[in-house]
Amino acid sequence: MTSSRRRMLGIVIAALVAALGAAGWAEAQSALETVKKRGKLIAGVKTDFPPFGTIDSGGQNVGFDVDVAHLFARALFNDEHQVELVAVTSGNRIPFLQSGKIDIIIATVTITDERRQVVEFSEPYFMSGSLLLVPRSSPVRGLDDLAGKTVAVVQGAIQDKDVEQLQPRANRIKFGKVSEAVLAVKGGRADAYVHDDIVILSLAKENSDLKAVGKPFVPRPYGIAVRKGDTEFIQWVNAQLGRMRQDGTYDRLWRKYFADVEAQLVKP
Repeated sequence: MTSSRRRMLGIVIAALVAALGAAGWAEAQSALETVKKRGKLIAGVKTDFPPFGTIDSGGQNVGFDVDVAHLFARALFNDEHQVELVAVTSGNRIPFLQSGKIDIIIATVTITDERRQVVEFSEPYFMSGSLLLVPRSSPVRGLDDLAGKTVAVVQGAIQDKDVEQLQPRANRIKFGKVSEAVLAVKGGRADAYVHDDIVILSLAKENSDLKAVGKPFVPRPYGIAVRKGDTEFIQWVNAQLGRMRQDGTYDRLWRKYFADVEAQLVKP
């Protein structure tokens, strides 16, 4: 290949790379506009994480995060029902976002530096540490007592790494859903289940044969997530969260879902 042809090929390749990069950037920047044109927000929410996202006896999505999703739909379309709620887990919520199955994650996503590399996070809207859920008769009182014991964690949850680092002598067993981890403790397959303080407190309240133990450790904030580079969308999300705080909506949701455990939580 002659030098002139090589130069021409290089120019073509550079142009293609630039065009593809511009297209990707434009796609990220236009996500909010795409939602508006579609006429519906598609939000990933939990279905087994009380009180942020569960399914009630009538088969309806309910919870703090679910209410936020409906409020976002109202802000976009003046109709809180213009939202499609897609069930996500800790393990699949970011892949769902990146693949375009959902527009936004409103699903108890702990903000970490590692996750900031792949998504855009909103300002924190909740602060959560971790607690242990154990059988009521268990002598376990905290992480120090888990050496040599089997500990249930949810796949993709931050507690997987926390337990590995803070109690490396524990044997971790991973589950896809909160309900599966709870059943493991109830059935004796795990000595404890470690997850966010709010879900552990809620589960202990709902299950008389279980109890929450330990002191909350490694408190971290939750954030709402959109695709990486979508600064327009995340700025809109932050504006909505700010409006919720100013007009009292956030305080109303807090009292609705957390009033009974408020003394054990940190309000962001």
